[in-house]
Amino acid sequence: MSDLDALYRRVVLATADAGFVKRFVERYGWRLGVGRFIAGPDVESAIPTFEAMEAAGKRLILDALGEFVTSEEAARSSAASILHAVDVASAAGVEPYFSVKPTQLGLGVDPALAHELASGDATRLAAVGGQLCLDMESSPYVDATLDLIETLRGEGNTHVSGVLQSYLHRTATDLERLLALSPMPAVRIVKGAYKEPPEHAMQSKAEVEAAFVTLVERAFAAGAHVNIGTHDEQLINRLLASIDRSSGSVVASSPATPTDGSGAVRSYEVQMLYGVRPGLQDRLVAAGRPLRVYTPFGSDWYGYYSRRLAERPANLAVVVRGLFG
Repeated sequence: MSDLDALYRRVVLATADAGFVKRFVERYGWRLGVGRFIAGPDVESAIPTFEAMEAAGKRLILDALGEFVTSEEAARSSAASILHAVDVASAAGVEPYFSVKPTQLGLGVDPALAHELASGDATRLAAVGGQLCLDMESSPYVDATLDLIETLRGEGNTHVSGVLQSYLHRTATDLERLLALSPMPAVRIVKGAYKEPPEHAMQSKAEVEAAFVTLVERAFAAGAHVNIGTHDEQLINRLLASIDRSSGSVVASSPATPTDGSGAVRSYEVQMLYGVRPGLQDRLVAAGRPLRVYTPFGSDWYGYYSRRLAERPANLAVVVRGLFG
């Protein structure tokens, strides 16, 4: 990101941490444009949105919002909410592809608890033909999240995948760890949205984007299914052009789609966030590109919403229009 972009992001995230700001936004959130980025306050209310998006050719990643719980009770409640959402979505005929934050399942409380609850989610999703992607969060949780992915897959949960953030200095090494697993998991590559210090994360747009491309190309070369998680149109076009130049590319119907390991076949999806650059999403679908949209729902939306505002000034404009429009 440019120096100005980085400054904007740091200011928004720092402001979001202020208690009075949090209280104000939580009180007036839906007027402030939360509905632009959140499909509904619960899974039942979000089902019509899910159905409309799938009808428009947009496959979904469902996220029952929650993160950074501080007690076993809260973790178990969150896990129960996810299981309920899996059942409701599956019963409605919505593809049960879920993304879950490990701290939502108590990773910061007790890794054994997070494993127990993530295993329960994985079992329920396997029963309905679903997928479980474990999101990557801020840098203190990276090692424990990778451990959890590795453990779950070692227990036979081959429908479990993970996310890596290109702005972290360590990510190239972390990618090799995931690529070494057998069978190889799908990998979502994103730039990274958490506030991280320079010792942990790159601060310039050029560095982050260069690392993003390098990671995607390395994963393709290893034969992984790659989920390209960005709204940067130039970056998307650059990577799609590279895919088209390769000797073969496939539109994957599942993160488990096999490749021959040579890099000749590039199995991929573009993955974007609900409410962010919908016009670009429509153009990708119209062009026949495989698109999946990360679609959150639930009442614990503040942290997620704050990071969306920090990513792009255009997103903050939604709040301003809500206040004065």
